[in-house]
Amino acid sequence: MVIDKHLYVGRMPGINVIKTIKNIQKFKLCPGVVLITLPLSGEGLLEVYHQPELTQPHYKQRSNDIHIVGIASSKIQAYSLVRAIIDDVYTATGGFDCVSYFRNYEKLKLGKTDRKDETEG
Repeated sequence: MVIDKHLYVGRMPGINVIKTIKNIQKFKLCPGVVLITLPLSGEGLLEVYHQPELTQPHYKQRSNDIHIVGIASSKIQAYSLVRAIIDDVYTATGGFDCVSYFRNYEKLKLGKTDRKDETEG
């Protein structure tokens, strides 16, 4: 399981985010926590899960495939974070490829992308 170092975090009153992240990495139950991941199915932009769902054996077996990019205290808040993430992806890349965005985050923030200027012929 990868928890992105540029994790999007919603308001989580009464929840110690650092401790929660450590518990998530250990597959411990964290009720009331909703996670945003890169797509596990290979299709789509992002996926939203209640954290306890990811403690199931099926997901433990796929732990190397799970890349968490956001954490929230409710599904509504998670959907707001999804929108913010997609807005950031589009602003930085001109597209909607969330997987590439998170893999190339440092290059994108430094302005060192391989994306060609659309005005070039």
